[in-house]
Amino acid sequence: MQTYIPTLEESSFQHKIEDVIEPSEVNHELLIEVIDGTMEIKNVEMFPNDVHISDLVDAAKSFRQSGTQLDSLETSSSLQWFIRNVQDRIILSTLRRFVVKTANKSRHLFEYFEGDEMIVAHLVGGVDAFIKPSQGWPLSNSPLKLISLKSSDHHSKGISLSFFCKVEEAANSLDVQIRQNLSSFVDGVEKILLEQMRVELHYDNASG
Repeated sequence: MQTYIPTLEESSFQHKIEDVIEPSEVNHELLIEVIDGTMEIKNVEMFPNDVHISDLVDAAKSFRQSGTQLDSLETSSSLQWFIRNVQDRIILSTLRRFVVKTANKSRHLFEYFEGDEMIVAHLVGGVDAFIKPSQGWPLSNSPLKLISLKSSDHHSKGISLSFFCKVEEAANSLDVQIRQNLSSFVDGVEKILLEQMRVELHYDNASG
């Protein structure tokens, strides 16, 4: 199965792309097991298994498990729905990994976790930012959301949960255009983090 991957220039994407070649298409082998005598999906395997589709498989199976008798046209439509949604998922996953790879050319280190649909940015000072892409990102201009901040080494273990909550709230209130772009958003998160640290330090010194 060939899936055409649109270039980010074809969308209204806000990320600056430099020195990285975008994939134009990706190939997968999709093995679909159907119920005998029907086109109802029983099981699916995909090779390479690099895109999370188990929720789509479950949704396709639910047509059968709901107990509803589907005629051949409806069953064919559900199969078409499944393949179309798998390809949509492949497109988003491929582009997200591409954006993360591109962002790694900046001073931050990023990782994308497919199953959780989560981007983790490793910030200075031993803090990890967990960022959730909104549905359709990066093809859509919907903003990213900072889900949580966590300490990743002994230098940052003393940072309180309430401190992180303040940073998260401020980060998710940044201008939408900043939150549409991964690198800009993480730069903004880090700036807020450092500013909040200075405020806390000043408060501690004043209290002492």
